[in-house]
Amino acid sequence: MGQTFLDAIRPAADAEVAALRSSTDDPATLQHRDLMARALTLVGAWIRTGGPVPVDDTDLTTAHGYVLELATRQSAGGTFVGGDNVDSPPDSAFTVNDCCDALELLAPFRDGSAAATALAADLDTIVRRATPALVTGGVHTPNHRWEISAALARTHRLHPDPAIVARIEAWLAEGPDIDADGLWSERSPNYAAAVSVPAFLVLAEVLDDPALLAPVRASIDATLALLLPDDTVETVQSRRQDQSRPFGVSRFAPLLWHVAVLDDRADVAAVARRAVAQPMWQPGAAAARAMTDPLLARPLPDAEPPAAPPREVRHFADARLVHVREPRRSVVLFAGSDVPAEGHVRSGLANSPTFLRVFAGDVVLSDVRLSREFFGLGPFRATTITSGEDPLRFRLTETVSAGYHQPLPRARRRPEGVYPLRDEGRFSAAMDFGERDVDTVTLTTTVDVTVLPDAVVLDVEQVGADVPWALQLSFRAGGSFTGVSNDATGELVLAEGTGTYRVGGDAVTFGPGNGRGPGQPATYSPGQDYTFLGGTDRPDGEHVFVTGRAPGRTRITIGTSA
Repeated sequence: MGQTFLDAIRPAADAEVAALRSSTDDPATLQHRDLMARALTLVGAWIRTGGPVPVDDTDLTTAHGYVLELATRQSAGGTFVGGDNVDSPPDSAFTVNDCCDALELLAPFRDGSAAATALAADLDTIVRRATPALVTGGVHTPNHRWEISAALARTHRLHPDPAIVARIEAWLAEGPDIDADGLWSERSPNYAAAVSVPAFLVLAEVLDDPALLAPVRASIDATLALLLPDDTVETVQSRRQDQSRPFGVSRFAPLLWHVAVLDDRADVAAVARRAVAQPMWQPGAAAARAMTDPLLARPLPDAEPPAAPPREVRHFADARLVHVREPRRSVVLFAGSDVPAEGHVRSGLANSPTFLRVFAGDVVLSDVRLSREFFGLGPFRATTITSGEDPLRFRLTETVSAGYHQPLPRARRRPEGVYPLRDEGRFSAAMDFGERDVDTVTLTTTVDVTVLPDAVVLDVEQVGADVPWALQLSFRAGGSFTGVSNDATGELVLAEGTGTYRVGGDAVTFGPGNGRGPGQPATYSPGQDYTFLGGTDRPDGEHVFVTGRAPGRTRITIGTSA
């Protein structure tokens, strides 16, 4: 018999268990989710190392200590105290899900082990106390609906109750928040992997409803389409915390394994094999959860996956994202930021102004952004992405505007000088902005991106205001530049010719330079939503600028065959 999921992650899980056994952390300092994750890890370890035969209840005793501490965090209403979400049903659901998994693992041993019996009894008390809060409690993010529903489904499996099923059905009646391209509404790989997909797996099983597997399959297909050459999943489109950092595919490992076995899919199996070989978050808890999923106890399909085509072009229409994937190169284009439509940067929005990424061998051009000094409105954030007859030529566009306000009409003037506080798009003031005529200043930016066999060509055209701009190219750290120089502020600038960024035997070139000087500073301007608070969203990495002034047209070629 081939390797199971548990076989694959056992070394990492065992290492985490060993560290946990020697931990001197005070349980009183841990949050409720960490307490239960540790308890679940140790329950899984106790079973994997033989359970009650031979009798060694050390892991269960330690787990019970965490659970007893957890019980002290449970409020009178059943939710858990702690964390920045106060009296939170969805945050409590994460912990209840782990409680239920631990109870499922302990069930076969409750008659043969006093330690297992005592631990299960306390876990069951916690679950029963939490259930009313989960049946009646609300949420504040889209994925919370599914985390609560999953916790209720597991609770119903332990203690069947029509009221629980009715509450799950009320949430499900809102419809899975997944688009035609397989992206959940939060567009976040993290929450797809940690919440939405595993929740729908357990809902389909407990409710005996195979139709609930449709969003699971769609999300896994999207994950494969978003997979980058370094086995991270693209995040620039995300509306959550992962939008500004790489997200490894290892978090999807059990989900990929499940779907590969369920549907006998060699393509998913190939990615699952790579995913389980990468470092995994909380492998001990993942191993314990895996023991509740029979499909993870089966080996992956051993058929060869279909050969990858020379080039794949995948469009995510709602997210306005395009991924051009080749054997040693990926090009990602993004025009789906929510900021232009919403008018501000906010948690829960896709805020990134990165419009291009290029992966070329070991060189990662992680963020290409076009900054400009225009009323503090921040960098270029494309609002449309279109392609014409050439399927590898894309047009990204944006128009921004701001204005100067005329005196109020006579009927709206107040001699005492007191007017309503209004927001005019850039800032707020007690000036009754909506009643004034405005002299508007605009800047329209068009970036045509052409993907050639050996390069990505950017044609940047800006029409309207006379303002400086700076194209910031941010490379993942670990390489070195040639052909560039520092300006007076220490920023790297390509003033003329062609620059190169090299990592090992791979290199990406960029240019030509477009001059330098006080009239076209090498500056990244994040916009007043950040600068007002003294912050920035400048990405990590090694930065270099190509600068210029609008209006005008500039071509920059990013060579990927050097």
